[in-house]
Amino acid sequence: MKEVRLERIMEILKRQGYATTDEIADELGISKITVRRDLSFLESQGLISRKRGGALLRSFHHDIPFFMKLERRKSQKIRVAKKALEVLENGNVVFVSGGTTVYYIIQEISHSKLSDLTIITNSITTAWAVINAQKPISLVHTGGSVREGSFECIGAQVMSFVERVRADVFLLGVNGIDVEKGITFDSYEEGLIARKMIENSSKVVVVSDSSKLGIVSPYKVSDIDEVDYIVVDESERARRMKKVIENMGVSVLLA
Repeated sequence: MKEVRLERIMEILKRQGYATTDEIADELGISKITVRRDLSFLESQGLISRKRGGALLRSFHHDIPFFMKLERRKSQKIRVAKKALEVLENGNVVFVSGGTTVYYIIQEISHSKLSDLTIITNSITTAWAVINAQKPISLVHTGGSVREGSFECIGAQVMSFVERVRADVFLLGVNGIDVEKGITFDSYEEGLIARKMIENSSKVVVVSDSSKLGIVSPYKVSDIDEVDYIVVDESERARRMKKVIENMGVSVLLA
C-alpha cells in the first residue's frame, strides 16, 4: 500500500506542481499523518521539497537526475521496452529521444535478434546505452549543447542536423500523455527537436510507463492522433485510455 500511496502522491505533484497536505489526504482518502510521513520519505529521496502545509515537486523547477529516475518504475519500463521492439524491423533508421524508458529499449535491442539498425539521437544517455550494447549498433549523435539533468542536446546545431534526416521510426520518450492536451514535454527546447523528428519520421512510437498517462507538462509536442503507436505498461488507467486513444486512430500496445 505504501508503494501505491507514494506513486499516487507523485502523480498529484506531477499534475499540480504543488499540493497541500489536506488536498493529498482528501484525494487519496488517507489521514494527514500518513501524508506527512509519506512526504518525509519522498523528501529524503530527493524527489520533493516540503513546504509549509504541503509539498513541491522538485522536478517542477529542476530535473530529477537521470539515473535516479532510471530506477523508478523499473520493471514497468522494462516491460514497455520489450514490447516496443515489436514495431522495429531489421535495417531501420531510428530517431531516438532521451529518457529512462528509451534507455531500457536500447538495452533490449542489444539482447534481441534485430540487426543493422541505425540509431540517431540527441541524447547523451541514449548514446551511452548504444555504446555499451552487446552487439554492433550504428550510432549517429547530433551534437549540440547538453541540457543539465536530462542530458539531451539542444540548440540550432541539433535542429539543423535533424532537418536533413529522414527516419523509418521515432522512439519518443515523453513527460505527459493526455487525450485532450496531447503529447507534452517539460522542456521547450527538447520539445522543438522532438517536433522536428516527428515531422521527419515515417512512424512515431511514444514509449512510456503508465504514470505519464493523464499528465500534462508545459510544452506541447503533438496531438495524440499525430503518433502511430503508444506503448505503455498495462494498468487500470492504461486500459481505460486504450479504447479512447484507439478510436483516434492510434494503436496502443499494452506491455
